[in-house]
Amino acid sequence: MKLEIIGHDFRFDCENMCMLFFPNTKFAAGTNDGREMKAFFDGETASAEFTDSNGEIHTASAKVCDILYDKEKAAVKTAMFKAFSAATGIRPPWGILTGIRPVSFWLKMKDMYGEKAAEVLEKYYLVMPQKIRLCIETSIERAATAEMCTPDTVSLYVSIPFCPTRCKYCSFVSGATEKEHRYIPKYLEVLAEELVQKAALIRQREQKLQTIYIGGGTPSVLSAQQLDFLIGHINRTFDLSHMCEFTVEAGRPDTITEEKISVLASNGVTRVSVNPQTLNDEVLRIVGRKHTVADFYRAYDTVSKTSMSVNIDLIAGLPGENADGFAEGVSKITELSPDNITVHSLYIKRAADYGIDGSGKEFVCAKADEGTKMITLGSEILHNNGYLPYYIYRQKNTVGNNENTGYAKHGKECKYNILMMDDLQTIYGCGAGGMTKIVNGTNIERLSNTKFAYNYIGNGI
Repeated sequence: MKLEIIGHDFRFDCENMCMLFFPNTKFAAGTNDGREMKAFFDGETASAEFTDSNGEIHTASAKVCDILYDKEKAAVKTAMFKAFSAATGIRPPWGILTGIRPVSFWLKMKDMYGEKAAEVLEKYYLVMPQKIRLCIETSIERAATAEMCTPDTVSLYVSIPFCPTRCKYCSFVSGATEKEHRYIPKYLEVLAEELVQKAALIRQREQKLQTIYIGGGTPSVLSAQQLDFLIGHINRTFDLSHMCEFTVEAGRPDTITEEKISVLASNGVTRVSVNPQTLNDEVLRIVGRKHTVADFYRAYDTVSKTSMSVNIDLIAGLPGENADGFAEGVSKITELSPDNITVHSLYIKRAADYGIDGSGKEFVCAKADEGTKMITLGSEILHNNGYLPYYIYRQKNTVGNNENTGYAKHGKECKYNILMMDDLQTIYGCGAGGMTKIVNGTNIERLSNTKFAYNYIGNGI
């Protein structure tokens, strides 16, 4: 898309507005897909002129609203939003908000506008009422975890960047173990060394470790013996006297065995994720998940026999699934009564394999309105069954510009997710792709490990 900026310097925000309606839009010089957006600003009024691929022109304007802290930028984005909506018939539920942490933004609005915060979000930022309610509910459910933070408390993230196979929608840097399993033993050796270093740093800084999260990838691709080595090493290396939560994202049901779950439970793990993503076998086949719905139920039954809290992940917008089918899956999951259910909106990056299968047939994910219906129906079912939202995060290029939301029974929230998503606490990241975030008030310093396992091993961390 050709994007012309006139009278202002909000290019980044304008590009985000374009991608809100046209995911994965390219703006590089010479790019010409027949569409053009001109975004004007004269100091008082913003105007947008969008020419679609058929040559039809759609215009809109918006005046600066003085009560907004970002009034000029908001005016430009509003004009673009209205022009794009007129051209496409799409009405993104989060309005002109892009690249924000919803709950943090809501709390900022509350501080600035008090009782009128919701009105400001709906009237000037064009956020739909149901999304405002989602922010309000989430801010309430996260409060207890936010309050437990003190300047000397920290969390630990441990990356296991290996999967049994790569799902077609995935863009995470992880190695399919069928090709890269040979790296795992050496990877664990190097990871163990880094964990020792991080533990020493935490002691040196006199910090208290509150939560641990082992994610990936798929940590349960490790054998029972390898899991026992890793978690046992963590238990011996860190001071866990202040710990309140230890999560392992077991993930793929086809990697979960009774022996592995026994290792987790006996080593002090308190929370496990079992992630089917959908309860539709045909959709699982289409997206390249090498397990069945029956595999999920078997894995869930294995974990549910322990005292560990269980989270289940679902994805709205997968190809081959409609809103009614997704809602049926959510209902079936609530019947199991896990402590946590996380609903993700399908997010596709250019790095994903998703798009074309081996026969050349293109996969088509749900359309924007269908994706939004999935999220809406899922939310209603979860609320009706006693699940409340406790964290939200948003990404670009999701189906329908929807969000990812963690739901939980009251008091069963995943503390790590809240602390990490809202930058409430320093998180030490270990392993390939591990991100360390040093939080010092409103200052956040990010330090990233190398992404690929073989580089991580070769670098000796």
